Amino acid sequence: MRPKSSPPKPDLVVLVIAFAIIGMAATLAYQIGLYSGVERTPIAKQAVAPNNFGG
Repeated sequence: MRPKSSPPKPDLVVLVIAFAIIGMAATLAYQIGLYSGVERTPIAKQAVAPNNFGG
């Protein structure tokens, strides 16, 4: 009798590469969604006058 032939198992390297590609795509999509359409606000609206700075 012939033993049942099972389907070939997926290669571990292929699974790791696929997981990494999916993770990078999800991260990129999140960053694009987070920063698209957001109005860029300046860090400081006005600099502090030199005489009011320090102690």
